[in-house]
Amino acid sequence: MSDDRATWSSKWHFLLATISFAVGLGNIWRFPSLAYENGGGAFLIPYLTCSFLIGFPLLYLELTLGQYARCGPAVIYGRIQPFFQGIGWAMVCMSLLICIYYNMVVAWGLLYIFTIITGNSYQWSSCENNFNTAYCSSSMEDARCTEKLSLNSSNSSLTAFYFNGSCYWSSDLETMARKNVFFNQKSAVSPAEEFFENYILERSPGMDNLDGLNFKLVIGYFIAWTITALVLMKGVKMIGRVSFFTATIPYLISVILFVRSITLPGAQMGLDFYLLKPDMSYVWKPTTWRNAATQVCYSLSIGFGGILSLSSYNPSDHNCYKDAAIITLADGFMSIFGGTAVFGVLGFMAHQLNVPINEVVQSGTGLAFVAYPEAMSRMPISWIWSLLFFIMLCTLGISTQFGFAETICTAIYDQFPKVRAHKPKVVLGVCIVLYCCGLIMATRAGIYYFNIFDAYSSSFALMVTLFIEVILITYVYGYKNYTTDLRSVLGWPRNKLSTIFGPTGHYVAFIWRIIAPIITVIIFILSLMTQITSDMTYGKGSRLYVFPSWSIVFGWFLSTVPLIFIPIFIFYNYRKMKSRLLTWKDMFKVQAKWPSFKRHQKILQKEFGPVFSINKEHNIRIVPETDGKPYAWDTYDGFSEHTKM
Repeated sequence: MSDDRATWSSKWHFLLATISFAVGLGNIWRFPSLAYENGGGAFLIPYLTCSFLIGFPLLYLELTLGQYARCGPAVIYGRIQPFFQGIGWAMVCMSLLICIYYNMVVAWGLLYIFTIITGNSYQWSSCENNFNTAYCSSSMEDARCTEKLSLNSSNSSLTAFYFNGSCYWSSDLETMARKNVFFNQKSAVSPAEEFFENYILERSPGMDNLDGLNFKLVIGYFIAWTITALVLMKGVKMIGRVSFFTATIPYLISVILFVRSITLPGAQMGLDFYLLKPDMSYVWKPTTWRNAATQVCYSLSIGFGGILSLSSYNPSDHNCYKDAAIITLADGFMSIFGGTAVFGVLGFMAHQLNVPINEVVQSGTGLAFVAYPEAMSRMPISWIWSLLFFIMLCTLGISTQFGFAETICTAIYDQFPKVRAHKPKVVLGVCIVLYCCGLIMATRAGIYYFNIFDAYSSSFALMVTLFIEVILITYVYGYKNYTTDLRSVLGWPRNKLSTIFGPTGHYVAFIWRIIAPIITVIIFILSLMTQITSDMTYGKGSRLYVFPSWSIVFGWFLSTVPLIFIPIFIFYNYRKMKSRLLTWKDMFKVQAKWPSFKRHQKILQKEFGPVFSINKEHNIRIVPETDGKPYAWDTYDGFSEHTKM
């Protein structure tokens, strides 16, 4: 355990920082569409059940691991048993891959905010911009054409339509026919979609056409990484201070957007589809429960090492059981409440367009940067609502980015303790390297690479690391051993209720030992099958782009590269032990830097005899062997060494 390890300024700093990390973009752009596709309000039953049957116990497990050992994922599992050290580095690798593309979302959001504050938010509701094409079509443009042509007409009952940069009366049947033929060949595109694709992304036709750097994105991405670096350079105390803003602003804005959305005409349509008219048949479908369990794991950021890293700066006796419950509730609240605000606005948009709501519902980037901006552009004083939304989006993105980037830096500090004195240089180096790696997404083909990273960088590998983590703690190290460790710092159950539902009660024991391993295996198999059978595409209809086969191979590489660290560190630690005359069996022994090592020593002492000290670094125990020749077992630098005497 490191004596000079930083600590949080207060328990509130830690709690808010962890909420900021856990509550991210998926709560806004993935959960609403997932609920819509799985029975609306009925989806809340499996989602909330999985939150407290899987999410909360696994979140609590990682919180306790980090703060008990007071180290990050890079070394914590190796201190339990060196054979398993690679699990932590697999988590760090997944965090690194996510870091590369996550800040690009922040960059997009910053460009939208810049567009709003410079008075150009009209650009995603107009087809009259330089970047618009002949396929741009909007009912708002039709209304403007009607207003424009009516100024020079005595017949105010006539309507007009917009086509290819010009306005025409609806009575112009020849032009109307040309328009219909034109859009039958290739579907019309909304101004919001063209703003995102042609102005923000400057999207090229495919992955093979990088077409150089998009300097708007280069600058936006640089600003996002600069913010990340400046906060992380000051350490966890600065993350804690910033979290007062990053943890509260999204909730405040979501409340404002919720109140505004439910007052809009047509909002009821969105709320009906999202929550108020649930299809209970989905509750009995296995796919609904799979989607709920997967969303819970990803939404709480379990298994990425970030929770471990943040909690490692806690005192070992901190009450993280209560924190785990609060974080789980906060995450669920943002998903449900934020989704309500989103669907209220989408219902308004469907009402304006006079179309079914399923025609305007999207997920991911399509929801955040196309559907939602277009919907808000139809609201009075639209720029205010758009500004609030993108501030919320950027805040959610950058706060989660802090956690992922801190995971990488913490791994470096723990693996190489000497660099701890040069934290600003480490942070700067990490941010520069990841910024350069992410510039591929600042090219005009960047959106394709973004989608590959998003789909593959933390797919089935996450379930593998979670499964091994749970098995290591509950079966290899032993649940009783770990419970004893926790009770030594958190205290013993005080009553019958805490014996069942307390920090070391039967509830978490049952989840850790039975439910979690089964669920992670099931999700792993389903995720693997989905990844094998699914094609990667972008867009829809006549604009559908199918990703080339080489990009799928690259995606599989991203999926498997985190797992490569597991055998790498098995080999590394075995070679390290072999050089000290150790055997393979020593890879499965608790190490001296694990906080309860002395307790394990005492148990062995009772079995094999006394331990006597040669110096501060070496403890020698004489262990009788079957051949009558004793072994001297030396614990040094975290590894157990023994030689025949």
